[in-house]
Amino acid sequence: MDELVGSAQAFSAGNFGRAHEAVKNNGFLDGCDAINSNFTDTGLFGIKVNGAGSHSQDLFQVAMTMLDSMRNPIDEVELARAKNALKMNFLLGTESSADRLEEVARNYASHGSLTMWKQMEAIESVTSAQINECAKRMMATKPTMVVTGGAINLVPSMTDVTRQLK
Repeated sequence: MDELVGSAQAFSAGNFGRAHEAVKNNGFLDGCDAINSNFTDTGLFGIKVNGAGSHSQDLFQVAMTMLDSMRNPIDEVELARAKNALKMNFLLGTESSADRLEEVARNYASHGSLTMWKQMEAIESVTSAQINECAKRMMATKPTMVVTGGAINLVPSMTDVTRQLK
């Protein structure tokens, strides 16, 4: 889901994913990124939007629309792009010989064998339906929201946020 949303800034090259489309289509957005932290028992996934406080409600609506869109079927081209970006990021993380050695050592220490290629296979096996199901489960939980800057009084309450995510 992180790679599907992607990352984009208003005045930079190399933007990708749904964040790129959001920034391109909404002149008030300075930037948009996915937030993702994985833990053994839970995790955190969300959308970070940046822009002027005078557009607080618009920024909020962009974030809500992006989250909601994760429940809809993802076309094969977009899914392939996200999978390829994730695999590329993983492989770039093992580009230097020291990084590869560390990954191999971690694989043997944790699993007793070399498992990094299984991760590539796991990425490739992800389906649009799995992402949609994950998004539905994620949005059925109580959300976490952080708002900073001016005009935060224009952002809807947590009750409204929860209602919109259902």
